[in-house]
Amino acid sequence: MTTSAPIPAADAAPSMANPSDTASEAPPVQARAATVARPSLRAQAAENPLLSFFGLVIVALLAAAVASPNIRISDTNGRIDRLEAKMDARFSDTNGRIDRLEAKVDARFSALETAVGEIDRKLTALIAHLNAASEVDNALTGRLTGEDPPDAAG
Repeated sequence: MTTSAPIPAADAAPSMANPSDTASEAPPVQARAATVARPSLRAQAAENPLLSFFGLVIVALLAAAVASPNIRISDTNGRIDRLEAKMDARFSDTNGRIDRLEAKVDARFSALETAVGEIDRKLTALIAHLNAASEVDNALTGRLTGEDPPDAAG
């Protein structure tokens, strides 16, 4: 079995340094590069037309995203208004049918009331006729005067 020599810890891991120590050791070229101003976005856009195009696309997409909920809400409101109009038309049709049926039922009840009145009049006339006939029979038998009819047995 072969073994390798152990790696000392100092060689394996970089040494931890105090940040204040590294700042003083930085070469002056890097310090100057950090202070150089970056070109402005307008200068970058003028220099690179592809960047201008993508910027325009992003702005257009953001504007569409902001405006689309309002468009969708308007479309939804329009659909709801059309649905309400259809329902109102159907309710009007149904109310018209109910009114026509109610008029027919009222006419039938009026005809039935007339027929019942006619039947009542005929029954009253029949009862009066029957009462008159029974009074005649009673008169013939002598019951109207309160006398008892003569017995056949004697």
